[in-house]
Amino acid sequence: MDKGGAIFALLTVFAVMLGSWFFAGVHVSMTREEVGYRVLSELGKNIEVREYGELTLVSTSSNNIDDSFSVLRSYISGNNAEKKKIEMISPVIIFEDKNVVNMSFILPQMYDTDDVPAPVDSKISVQVVPSRKVAVIRFSGYAKGEIVETKRSALNLQLSDNGIVTMGDFFLMRYDPPWVPPALMRNEVAIEVE
Repeated sequence: MDKGGAIFALLTVFAVMLGSWFFAGVHVSMTREEVGYRVLSELGKNIEVREYGELTLVSTSSNNIDDSFSVLRSYISGNNAEKKKIEMISPVIIFEDKNVVNMSFILPQMYDTDDVPAPVDSKISVQVVPSRKVAVIRFSGYAKGEIVETKRSALNLQLSDNGIVTMGDFFLMRYDPPWVPPALMRNEVAIEVE
């Protein structure tokens, strides 16, 4: 094979791999199960105030996102008292405070605190979050520090301009796994509101 043919073959393989990555990301984005909510108002580009019903969460804290995710992934994969696999519902909820990452997975609606398989890992807690109003700003791409901070500031400004009172701290909601192409990733910075 000559040099031109080898380059063409490499470019073809690269294009097939890139296309496969993209379409796998589209598939994940279209087939994931998401928690339900009702949009109460739209405040601007990609900004909504929503009402969420009661949610049952499993949560853990650690010093990094990967450790928190691994602990919770193990739980829903069957590392619980009933050895039961539990479907993962989007989004993953992340509160970061200095060096502590608190991560929560939302459990399917069929679970409440009475019938959730008990965690066998003491780092996991189960909690019920009552129905509440949440303001969000949606964005795509990787949810990294400066981007998240920019979105948090934009959301905070829009809420302030509209006289909406916030409660608690901002948090991140991630809908897609990290291998989904950045243009297809759905993320939201959120905060509870009155």
